[in-house]
Amino acid sequence: MLYQHFPSKKELYAAIIEAKAGSALGHAAELRALAVSGQDEEFLTRLAGLILRRYQEDPELSRLLLFSSLENHELSDLFFERVYEGFYKLVTGYIRRRVREGAFRRVNAEIAARSVLGMITYHGHMALLFPGRFNLENVERLAAQTAQIFLGGIRA
Repeated sequence: MLYQHFPSKKELYAAIIEAKAGSALGHAAELRALAVSGQDEEFLTRLAGLILRRYQEDPELSRLLLFSSLENHELSDLFFERVYEGFYKLVTGYIRRRVREGAFRRVNAEIAARSVLGMITYHGHMALLFPGRFNLENVERLAAQTAQIFLGGIRA
C-alpha cells in the first residue's frame, strides 16, 4: 500500500526525513528567539530539554539516524542536513557570539558546540541503547545540570 504513494524505498525514506525535519524546524525557531536574549543557562537548558525529549517521544528518529549512518545509507546526509545541521549551526553561532561578547572563554565554537551537543545526546543514546540501565525520567533536571556543567567550563 505504501508503494502506491511512494514509488521506491528511497522516496519513502526521504518523506520520513522531511516530516521529521519539519518538527525540528519549529524547535529551532524557538531556540533562535531565545538565543537573542543571551541567557546562557536558559538557552542551553532549553536546547538540552528539546533534544532529550526527542529521545523520549520519538526514539525511532534516533534509531533511523544511527542505522542510516552506520549502514552508510545514501540518504544519511539528507538526514543530517534536514534534522541536525540547523541545531549545530545555531549552537555554534551562539557560542561564537558569546565568545566575542566576552561571556565565554576564547574557544573554538565548532568544537564547543559539538561538545555540548555530545554531552546532551550521550544521555539520549544511553537510554536508547540500554533502556533498563539508563532512563530519561527527569529530563528537566538532567537538562539543567548538563547546561550548568558545560557553562562551568566555558564561562569567562
